[in-house]
Amino acid sequence: MMTTYFDSSVLVAVYVAEVDSEAARRALTAEPQAPLTPLHELEVRNAFRLQVGRKRITSREAAAVASQLDDDIAARRLVQVPIDLYEVFTRAEKLSERHSRRLLTRSLDVLHVAAALELSCGRFVSFDARQVRLAHAAGLEAIDLSVSRRGTHTS
Repeated sequence: MMTTYFDSSVLVAVYVAEVDSEAARRALTAEPQAPLTPLHELEVRNAFRLQVGRKRITSREAAAVASQLDDDIAARRLVQVPIDLYEVFTRAEKLSERHSRRLLTRSLDVLHVAAALELSCGRFVSFDARQVRLAHAAGLEAIDLSVSRRGTHTS
């Protein structure tokens, strides 16, 4: 059973060199498997394309990281999981109503937390402090990798 949900930004950092890539890789490899929802698939692959458009990586590098992602899916390190998007959006709306005014969370951040809850994950990993606060408020163990160098997290 997969118990840890990784935000798309963490997954992107696993494949594309970023400041926090080492922390992302460490966190992901600590889990035997991680869920990959349709929301992840769109966001992660789109992020690779955006990196090309922003001239941070070449088209060839984007193809290589997309291939690495596909390899991790084939090896079931990332497991494609179906989710009921209607249920995710319904849960996200409730989370937004309850927390967004206070936590200032964006829609996609709320959707990821809702997806983690729908998948019955107990842990949520992100680089986004507001998203981490929302995950914590929603009852998840929330790990903020942006502060991983200091060894702290919210739970």
